[in-house]
Amino acid sequence: MTTIATCYCGGTRIELPEAPTEATQCTCTWCTKSGGLWAYYDVTAPRIVSDTYGAVYSPVSPLHEHHFCTRCGCTTYGVSPDYSLEDTAVPERKKMAINVKILDDYDLMQSLPVNVIDGRNLW
Repeated sequence: MTTIATCYCGGTRIELPEAPTEATQCTCTWCTKSGGLWAYYDVTAPRIVSDTYGAVYSPVSPLHEHHFCTRCGCTTYGVSPDYSLEDTAVPERKKMAINVKILDDYDLMQSLPVNVIDGRNLW
C-alpha cells in the first residue's frame, strides 16, 4: 500500500513505496529550525508526484538539498549523502529524507518510534 505525503497546500505530493517504520529527529540547526522529522529512503524509492511550488535551500554545500514549498512554507524532503554507509567519502551515494510531519496518515506519523541524533555535534 502506498503512503502519501503532501504539504499543507498540496503543491508537493510524494508517494512512498512503504510506510516508514521509524523517524529520526536531528538536532542540527537546520532540522531544529525547519521542524523536520525524517524517514529515510533510498533516493530512488519515493516518487515525487508534484512539486509545483518547490524550492531548494542548500546552506553549506550542494551536497545537502533541503526542499520546501514556497507557497505554504512546509519543509517537505531532503536529499543528502548517505552517511550511514561505511565509505562516506563518496557523495554520489544519496538518501532521501521525507518529513513525516507531512504524511497524510496522521495516526501513522504519531505512532512512529523516534530516534534522536546529535546533529549539532556530529558534523
